[in-house]
Amino acid sequence: MSLSDNADPKVASSTPHAAPAPKPGGARRRRALTRVLAALAIVVTVAAAGGLVWQISAVTSPRTGTLTSPEAYPPADPAPVLAGSDADAPVPDLAAVLPGLLDDPRLSGSLSASFADALTGEILFEQEGATPLAPASSMKVVTAVAAFQHLGAEYRIPTTVVEGPTEDSVVLVAGGDPTLTVDGEGYYTDYAAGASLTELAELVLEARGGTAPTTVYLDTSVFTDTVAATGVGANELIQSTGPMAPLMVDGGRMDNTQKYADHYPDPAMIAAQKFAELLGASTVEAGTAAEGAAELAVVHSAPMSALVDSFILTSDNLLSDAVALQTALVVEGEMTWAAMSTVHTSTLADLDVDTTGLVFHDGSGLSPDDRMTASAFTQMLLGATGTQASSVFESLPVAGYSGTLHDRFGTAEAGMGVVRGKTGTLTEPIGVISLTGTLTTADGRQLIFSLISNGHGTDNPSGEAVEAAMDEITTAVSECGC
Repeated sequence: MSLSDNADPKVASSTPHAAPAPKPGGARRRRALTRVLAALAIVVTVAAAGGLVWQISAVTSPRTGTLTSPEAYPPADPAPVLAGSDADAPVPDLAAVLPGLLDDPRLSGSLSASFADALTGEILFEQEGATPLAPASSMKVVTAVAAFQHLGAEYRIPTTVVEGPTEDSVVLVAGGDPTLTVDGEGYYTDYAAGASLTELAELVLEARGGTAPTTVYLDTSVFTDTVAATGVGANELIQSTGPMAPLMVDGGRMDNTQKYADHYPDPAMIAAQKFAELLGASTVEAGTAAEGAAELAVVHSAPMSALVDSFILTSDNLLSDAVALQTALVVEGEMTWAAMSTVHTSTLADLDVDTTGLVFHDGSGLSPDDRMTASAFTQMLLGATGTQASSVFESLPVAGYSGTLHDRFGTAEAGMGVVRGKTGTLTEPIGVISLTGTLTTADGRQLIFSLISNGHGTDNPSGEAVEAAMDEITTAVSECGC
């Protein structure tokens, strides 16, 4: 089985892009925060009052002996996190250091490397930068850029219920959201809290005056393609991802506490059955909403910013593919893998990226037949800096702190907090390791980089040595005073 990165969502952190719409849970958190702040205010007030009483007591009843105030011990300097850039910092001479760093026996396969100056866009160093290679999960950065560029950070995926063909029926219209929950708590709620089927059922019953329908028709006509992208085998649809569908609960996972849980073969129907149960309907059938059917209720996913954070930080294959297909639906008018490829290609071309040799079969990088170049990655991120797609930089994991990089850089601790990047890992049919992102040099110059390795030695099938080499290379560049 090919695994494309793994990270425990419980340790992944996220930088917010835009404030999402208020939710009941958010209100509870604000009330809890208010209570905490009020309690702290009381503590401070009591402490201040206590200090005043002590001073009065000290004057009226002097203590004997000498009272010495304890010395203040300042905390140790915190480790650097996301070091700031300096536009006046010198541009490093990477040609003097990178050839030696890249001549590492651990990088025994094909290697594509590109480093650029974030401020000027100047390419500072490339090695086989235009060689197309399988990118693995670094492909998710392309999906994020396309989604932000065309949909925006506040876009939400809808799930709708409309009137059915009879008074005793309704139609559940799938819109492409895989993050629905049954009751508000599920796999994605920590970082991309969206809608629940319970909420949707309650809205439908309210619209119908409290009368439950007998039949729920499931309309999945928005998705018109195969359940797997080219190159993604049936075995991958069990745990690495799931069969693609335009409606899912917890991404179609049977166990919503595990990333690599088994997936339902027909996740949309499972979701529809759960919805019918909540609604009080006894029958679920496939169907299509009539044109112009009256809307009864609609719920929405978390904002696109939260969805991107979730699939970038935790490297979620299914969610990234769902977002890529949603972008295709909005831009091309159809939710197909081919339309997704068209959007990815045109998005990069619009950002002045050379798309020669690039191949996009999916949005996750799980397909070993995808192709990207290190040069295309750096050109894309350079182009994104002046657009709304620049939100992607806020989603990238931080070395040693968050996402799929939270347990990396053990052999390059100086890079912790100053390197941000999207990881990529595939084990079959060839070893693929990639790292794409940004770093700040010791002098304060911000760089954009991409490293892609394919076919590393069979003596290291896990690729851990290649990952360590990439960690050490990017750290060495961040320390460079060259």
